[in-house]
Amino acid sequence: MMSSVRRPTRWAFTMATLFVTVAACTPADRCATCGMKIDPASPWVSSLTVNRRELSFDTPHCAFAAWRRAPADVSRARFRDYYSQVLEAAEEVRFVAGSDVVGPMGPDLVPVAAREASRFARDHNGAPPRRAAEILAEEVP
Repeated sequence: MMSSVRRPTRWAFTMATLFVTVAACTPADRCATCGMKIDPASPWVSSLTVNRRELSFDTPHCAFAAWRRAPADVSRARFRDYYSQVLEAAEEVRFVAGSDVVGPMGPDLVPVAAREASRFARDHNGAPPRRAAEILAEEVP
């Protein structure tokens, strides 16, 4: 039989464990589109500012999916450049599809600085580089 002294201790331990687990898994750690956990050091991290709120994404594909849903609400889009690994404004990078560089969820758009994009596409067997506006204009099923 369990003593009455041990019950509060066990309850407190259980509650503390639950609190730590929930606190460690904040919404900022998850992709705003697919819910996948985001590694801040991942070369695929992207972000959109939507209605003055910064949203994080695990891949460019997820960022574009969100951007297509509310293009007028997006005031800033940033993508991690393949070579420098720096988050750059969408206007500063070009996106290469179909390359041999694969993202965490399979084939993805690879953001590359505009001056390096043609070379990247050639070196990695990708499609011609495109601007963010061109990708947003595509019809996606």
